[in-house]
Amino acid sequence: MLIAQSQTSGDPDAMIYAYTQALAFDDFEPVDIYLNIARLERQRNNNARAEQAYRSALEEDAKRRDAKEGLALLLIDMKRHDEAETLLLDVVTTDMARLEQSSEQAGECVTDANSPWRSYNGLGLLADILEQGQQARKHYQCALNIQPGMAMLHTNLGFSYYLEGEYPQAERALLRAVNQEPDYERAWSNLGLLYYRWGRSSEALAALRKIMTQAEALNDLGYIALMEGEYESAASLFQRAIDASPRYYPRAVENLNQAKSMQAISKR
Repeated sequence: MLIAQSQTSGDPDAMIYAYTQALAFDDFEPVDIYLNIARLERQRNNNARAEQAYRSALEEDAKRRDAKEGLALLLIDMKRHDEAETLLLDVVTTDMARLEQSSEQAGECVTDANSPWRSYNGLGLLADILEQGQQARKHYQCALNIQPGMAMLHTNLGFSYYLEGEYPQAERALLRAVNQEPDYERAWSNLGLLYYRWGRSSEALAALRKIMTQAEALNDLGYIALMEGEYESAASLFQRAIDASPRYYPRAVENLNQAKSMQAISKR
């Protein structure tokens, strides 16, 4: 009853309190309770408490795949990459044993509908962080074998290609993402970034316009140019953003001033 009331309120503090109280009763599965607590703590950016909840879940059931994956993805965010990799590889190895696949065959990525796509995706993220792009894309492809229609996975694959400068492959993957989920903001944002770096500025603007106003899109493109050291282009884009905004746009004004300042410094 207390859990239902807290869920209705939508208050994370009340929900965490309710789940904590539920641990005292035998009517609830403690692993599920701890996982719900971990999810709420992550939403509140309380990573230490989220980690504690995930570990409590694993103390209750060391074989729970969702607990291992949740903890591993949290550890990636906390930049504890070795610990995360150990957990994810454990999940994948267990699944390979279920499918009677030997470690020598691991590169073949034998999966079925019940295989751990989250773990393969997490291993892809880790490989990209370590600048191991080819390995990352193998992991993403394994995840896509399991969940071929998931926009997030196509987006991660596309961004991995982008990081390696393989723009045509990146474009194909990102277009698959937006075809699967037309409102997926990260895919459109990555397409905008890709097209701008590819020298296709009008297409970059069109991609960003799918998820934001004209002024916001121009400001974002200006920021990309600023990070690239293209100060004159950045200043022009920020000015266009200011002109396109129906009201005062302080962020674009601040960015314009920064671009002009950096442009002046670069000419000294």
